[in-house]
Order: sequence, then structure tokens, then C-alpha cells
Amino acid sequence: MSAPFPWKAALNPAIYTAAVIPVLVGTAIAWYELGRIDILRFVLCLIGLILVQIWINFTNDVFDAQTGVDRNKADSLVNLTGNPSLVFWLGTLSLGLGYLCFVGINSFFPSYELLIAGTIGIFLGYSYQGPPFRLAYRGWGELVSFVCFGPIAVLVADYSQRGNWSLTAFKASLIVGFFTSLILYIHHFPQVEDDRAFGKRTPVVRWGTLRAARRVIFLVAIPYLLSMWFGLQGDFPRWTGLVFFTLPLTVQLVQQVNDFHDQPSAVAKALPMAVRIHFLSGVLLALGFVLSS
Repeated sequence: MSAPFPWKAALNPAIYTAAVIPVLVGTAIAWYELGRIDILRFVLCLIGLILVQIWINFTNDVFDAQTGVDRNKADSLVNLTGNPSLVFWLGTLSLGLGYLCFVGINSFFPSYELLIAGTIGIFLGYSYQGPPFRLAYRGWGELVSFVCFGPIAVLVADYSQRGNWSLTAFKASLIVGFFTSLILYIHHFPQVEDDRAFGKRTPVVRWGTLRAARRVIFLVAIPYLLSMWFGLQGDFPRWTGLVFFTLPLTVQLVQQVNDFHDQPSAVAKALPMAVRIHFLSGVLLALGFVLSS
């Protein structure tokens, strides 16, 4: 299958909020606790994480093409280009450039802790779909997404500024991680039949669409409860309560999934909602720390 511009799907800015938001939140916390940030390290971290996500997206398309699970995925780069080798090597090039960005950041510090954390994140990113691990096929996709684009990404962004680890950044990373996992969780509903046919045991496949839809409420409730708890305990400044302005959109998402859980074209409309919730909650959380500095 071909398209006039098959790379358009890969260049969609909305896809890369998973990389942008952790960097914004981690950097905002450094600003809040240190009163300053280094712009060069911020830019290197942002570009580096975006490049790593490009690698994850490209190689995931290749690995899914190997199993056949993406046979009906309209925006699969392998389906659009018909050239899995090109997609794979472009992804690998992106990974190499992204890693160089983190090598550059690491040059500011005497230890290799940042590179070690980043390498762990890259390994997990590979194991998500890559053989022989294929953790997403075993039902561990949400956990991998949570760890990579929550704790690891936020902590690396914060560490890039200060050269050590922050408990505040770790707590904020949990909130970012849950909203990131929400995107992947919702993504499973429209493609549940293909996932089931090719042995991809996502939560929606294991539980069925009805039970999985009912459990969305628990997934979205946790980050809001954490935000409230950290605020009440004084771990987060008051302005971080701005994150609760995303609640109306979250309620709309929960209703959409529960009403149309077994209708792929209708439930797919919840996916852009999940992306917006992740983006807006992350921006508001970061803004809350900046306004409190």
C-alpha cells in the first residue's frame, strides 16, 4: 500500500506529546526547586526524547508488521511505504541521534547516572514490541509505557538540569505516567479483534471490551487522586491544582468509552480525547510549578 506522502502520519505533532510533556514537567520542577534552568540542556533533552520516541514508533511498526497484527492499521508506516527495512533503519538512525543528545547532556555531570537511566528506558522501549520480549503481546504494554514516559522521562529531564534526583520529580512522574498509559489503553479498543486474532493479550483482549471500559474510571482516577494527595501533603504547590481543569474532558472520555466500547469507529473518537487529556494535564502541571517558583 502506498500514499502520496506516507510519512505524514509519522510527523503528526500530536503523537509526540508523550515525549514533550515529561520534559516540560521535569524542567518545570527544576525551575521550581532551583530557580533556574539551562536552556541548552532543556533543548537537548527535548530533542533527544522526541528522537527516541520516533525510534520506538518506527520500529514498533516494523515489529507489528512481522506478526501481522497491523494488517488493518491505516497509519502504519510499513503498510504505507511497503518498505519495512527503510522504516527500521530510519528509526535506528533516530535512536543514535537521540542518544547523542543525552551523551551531550551527560558531559555536564561527573557521573553516568543519566545515561544509565536513559539506557534502561531505551531497553524497555525495545522490549515493548521487539523480539524476543514483545511485552505488549504479553499484556505489559501499559506498564512499559508508564515507566518509560513517566518516571524515567520526567526524572531524566529534571536530572538534566540539576545533576541529581528529585523526589518531587518522581511524584510528578507518576501522574504523567498514568495519563500516558491512558492513551495506550484507549488505543486497544478499536483494534481489539486484530489483537485477539494475532495473540496480543492486551487488557481489552483479556477482559473484553465491556469490562475494560468499566475499568477506565480507575485508570483515570489514580492521577487525580495522586495530585490531590500530594497537594494536601504539601509536596506540590497549590498552583498544580490546575490539572483538575481537565476533569470535564476526562468525564467525557469515560462516557464515550463506556457507551461505545464494542463499536470500533465510535470508541476510536476517545483516543484523541486521551491525547488531549495527557497534553493538557501535563502542561497545567508544569505551569503550576512554574507559577509557584
